[in-house]
Amino acid sequence: MTETANDPAAETHPLLEGAIAGKLVRLALPGLLGGLMQSFLYVADGRFVGTLGPLPLAGVALVFPLFALSVMLSAGAVGGAVVAATARALGARDREGAGALVRTALILALLGGGISAVIVQLFGPAFFRLLGGEGEVLEAAIAYAGVLFPGIVVIWLFNMLASLLRGAGDMRRPAVALGIAATVHILSATVLVLGKGPIASLGIAGAALSLLLGYAAGGLYLAWRLFGPAGPDWVRFAGKIDWGQVLWVGRRGSFAGVQSVLTIAMALVVTAYMARIGPKALAGYGVGVRLELVIIPVIFAFGSACIAMAGVSLGAGERARAIRVAWTGSGFAAGFVGLIGCFLALFPALWSGLFTGDTEIAAATAQYLGIVGPAYTFFGLGLCLYFASQALNSLVWPVTGAGIRLAILLAGGAALLGEGIDARTIYLLVAAAMMAYGLFNALTLRLGPWRA
Repeated sequence: MTETANDPAAETHPLLEGAIAGKLVRLALPGLLGGLMQSFLYVADGRFVGTLGPLPLAGVALVFPLFALSVMLSAGAVGGAVVAATARALGARDREGAGALVRTALILALLGGGISAVIVQLFGPAFFRLLGGEGEVLEAAIAYAGVLFPGIVVIWLFNMLASLLRGAGDMRRPAVALGIAATVHILSATVLVLGKGPIASLGIAGAALSLLLGYAAGGLYLAWRLFGPAGPDWVRFAGKIDWGQVLWVGRRGSFAGVQSVLTIAMALVVTAYMARIGPKALAGYGVGVRLELVIIPVIFAFGSACIAMAGVSLGAGERARAIRVAWTGSGFAAGFVGLIGCFLALFPALWSGLFTGDTEIAAATAQYLGIVGPAYTFFGLGLCLYFASQALNSLVWPVTGAGIRLAILLAGGAALLGEGIDARTIYLLVAAAMMAYGLFNALTLRLGPWRA
């Protein structure tokens, strides 16, 4: 116990006071803005790549799920474990433990980023071929990944620093950092991709480089906010490394990461199906599925608010309040992304038009959104329940739900491939798997570990 934890006059943590719904909304709003900024960053990246033509766009469709996996692992899985641990430590008024988490988060960022870079460097080209990449599409994928992944540690550091602030209930500064990242990305891509001014276009490599520059700028802002003179008083950069804590948080983050791996595996399975139909179908699916990967930061806005509030409540011994927080935040997430999905199902050109003017690609995207868009309601519900489970130590059910979702895609695809699979059938399978995921998570948590 630290001296802070022993202080009877210590104030009640602000996340333990007030109505849950109102507190969650106020906590999620900055994160929602940040999620929209991150989504805008992904849209801008796709738009810049789209100016290079349909084949580069199809090539990036092979790489984008791996990039999204790194973001999901560093922000939602390992990052979520850091958020939960920080929130529980501060909820229990253990500032020494919270300070040690700063060093733990930085070590995990270096390890995670380094391992990701090595894996893609060694196995990336063979993996893209396995997905059906060939010719110019394969060359574009290799060129994009060859710049992006050697610098992926920058994105891991960004998300670890943001997770520390989120664990303390500060959602505003990570949102500002994402705004900085999006702005710098757009400015640098205008030069590096479009070749404005005296600098010649670097093509698809410029798109990857500008993405890294954006995250680097946002990461510098977060570092200044954490370690600068006005940083939180519990932050401790120097000090002894608690390797037991590194292993504990790392194990929890790794288990949570199974969900992220399964989510990306689903996108890759469908990518492989679509590659067999043709490059235009693949590019159209790539534009459509980018929406799913883009709304994950939006869901995470509610999810990170759930982790912070539920983690503080659990640290303070208020488990019933933590469970109410989880259900409330997940309901908000389901409703919000469900509205997005239904709106774009009705007006798909608003989405596809951001990336391409090719009518065949736009038609493929419209078909995807028309079928899968409404199912985002269940995706938002299931994924936010997963985030909340990180605080409530009940991850086994959401991870199992992700496994069931993947199994539906694999079993359905295996049954249909021999009969000549088409895009509409694939999209119906994707929507059914999403619905099963959300319903499974909700029912198993309600009847199991979150039973009243």
